[in-house]
Formats: sequence, structure tokens, C-alpha cells
Amino acid sequence: MLCYRNIFSIFIGVTISIIEILYAIKFVKKRFLKIQSIPLKKFKYLLIKAPTEFFVVLIFFYAFSALLGGLMAAFFSKNAKKAYAILTGFILFFITLFHVFFYPFPFWFKIIILPIFFSFSYIGGNLVEFLQKKKWIN
Repeated sequence: MLCYRNIFSIFIGVTISIIEILYAIKFVKKRFLKIQSIPLKKFKYLLIKAPTEFFVVLIFFYAFSALLGGLMAAFFSKNAKKAYAILTGFILFFITLFHVFFYPFPFWFKIIILPIFFSFSYIGGNLVEFLQKKKWIN
């Protein structure tokens, strides 16, 4: 039963992070590019013409999604909370690795975005352990 709980915690962490990233992309696209929906072929063109603020806000949302995914994975796992939070960050890193290299993101964005998932998911797992030691959450 413990194994299923840990798998479930990783699944919940990754799912919540991906959902948050998709909504963030939709929000940032609507805010900076003033477009509701676009075909996939034109999305590559829009990434080339997007302003720098678009990518800065997107980095913020990516970091928040990794933090939230790490929090959820650590909260639902029974033990080794940091390890499962980091595993969630690794899965998000792997998904983003393919996404970043198949679309024409700026080079600085590619360098910054990849280490974000490990570090912020680790911070999420560390935060849950800290809160449980202080007895603020069960």
C-alpha cells in the first residue's frame, strides 16, 4: 500500500504542475500576445516575435509550478519527502527538455528554465518537511 501512495504522490505532483503550466501559458499568451487561440504552426513564429517580458513571466510560472508540484508530492508521500519532490522535478525537467528544444525559445530562456525544476521542487519538499517538524501540518 505504501508503494501505491508514493506513486500516487508523484502522479499528483506532476499532474498539478502540468495543469498549472498549461494555464500559465494560456494566461501569458493572452496577456502579452493578445491572441486567444492559434494553430500550432504559427506558435513557433510567435515565440520568435514574443517580447522578453513574456519569457520572464513564463519563468516565474514555471518556478511556481515546480514548487507546487514538489509541495504536493512531498505532502502525499509517507517518507523520503525530498526524494519524491526531486523525482517530480526530474519528471518535469524531462518533459520540459523536449518542449524547450523542439520550439524556438531564446537561448537564455533554455539555460535558465532547465535547472529551475530541480531546485524549486526540492524547496517544495523541504518546506513540507519543515512544516511537519513544526507540527503545522500533519
